[in-house]
Amino acid sequence: MADTKREENQRDRVSREGSDVSDARLIEAAQNGDSRSFGLLIRRHQKRLFRFIYGLTGSFDQAEDIVQEAFVKAYGAIKTFRTQYDFYPWLSTIARNHAYNVIRREEKSESLDKLTEAGFVETSPELGPLEALIAREGDRRFWQALNALPVKYRTVFVLRHLEDMDYSAIASYLKIPPGTVDSRLHRARKMLLERLKDLLSAD
Repeated sequence: MADTKREENQRDRVSREGSDVSDARLIEAAQNGDSRSFGLLIRRHQKRLFRFIYGLTGSFDQAEDIVQEAFVKAYGAIKTFRTQYDFYPWLSTIARNHAYNVIRREEKSESLDKLTEAGFVETSPELGPLEALIAREGDRRFWQALNALPVKYRTVFVLRHLEDMDYSAIASYLKIPPGTVDSRLHRARKMLLERLKDLLSAD
């Protein structure tokens, strides 16, 4: 009885503290059955996760569905999560894998592995003009061009320029060599510059 009361008090304290509570404490509470704590985790990470998935799919409706499904799957697996690790990479991996499944269903004729990887490219082109396009919230042409990229190039571009991850973090997240990250990013930039060259030269 005392243990139950103590657990209830912990849940109430976590819910009251809200944004001041670490992810680890919220996860621990959620693992003990506190759905309110998981709700706080959702509110904390949903905007960032939506931006990431929207970058992969280019579809508002698909991104909404995928993010919602990711949270459902994460809640179902929350007891398996180890709190010594960061929550967002785990969550975004669930969402990314679901997004890949959606993309694969839509691009049945395209093999994700058909292009051979180039070696490490030491110097990548400056991305100033593209960064300016990214900064224009909701620029339709940019999102259309990004969504037209093969998913493996789109993914590294989104992780680097929308998630602001460095090369080593992307390599670890995708489980690919840093040189592959660089070559894919170089290719993604080149394809985007080609698709948007009229827009980039408009000024």
